[in-house]
Amino acid sequence: MVKTVIFDMDGVIFNTENIWRDADYYANKLYNITIDEKLRQSFCGKSELEIKEELKKLYNDLDVDQYRKTIHEYVHQKIDEGMFDVKEGFLELIKFLKENNYNIALATSSDMARIKKLFNFKNLNLNIFDFIVCADDVGKRSKPDPYIFNLVAMHFDIPSKDIIVLEDSINGITAAVNGGFIPIMVKDLISPNEYCFKNCKLILNNLNEVIDYLKK
Repeated sequence: MVKTVIFDMDGVIFNTENIWRDADYYANKLYNITIDEKLRQSFCGKSELEIKEELKKLYNDLDVDQYRKTIHEYVHQKIDEGMFDVKEGFLELIKFLKENNYNIALATSSDMARIKKLFNFKNLNLNIFDFIVCADDVGKRSKPDPYIFNLVAMHFDIPSKDIIVLEDSINGITAAVNGGFIPIMVKDLISPNEYCFKNCKLILNNLNEVIDYLKK
């Protein structure tokens, strides 16, 4: 019986993916490099270490550390300005899960400092989650490696086949599939591709639709 749900953060709980996109465009212009949207989206869900390694292979003359620092500074500034919102249906879904005794986990490629900053800004208590796994816990083993989700399964001692993963990125969906979890894509900036249509349990428009699914 499915009684455990894992949330990704950016693009699922908060509409922050557009900030990351704008930050990338800003940095690309500043550093005079070209990263098309397909490549940019391929970074979504991956760890900072892995993104830097890929960039170093693609751009030999780029100061990758400074480039990524520029992106993060842009994102932090927009977050400090409150340029993001809680995604539609998140609070309603949490309420439903709590009332029906689900295990609730957060599994994100962001570090804990950034997680706290986002949740504090929106006056949300991290205690709504029974377990949290973040970039600090996984090192280079980021999505599409299922390790981050496997840590949740091990914590609750529940088989992956009985755990729902809510994701908006292709890497996140792939990680869920690779680990044998139940992948549900909640659409944000990234459009579902053929892989998603083939492998996702559901592809939904918002988190309220997750409630409708669980009620069935």
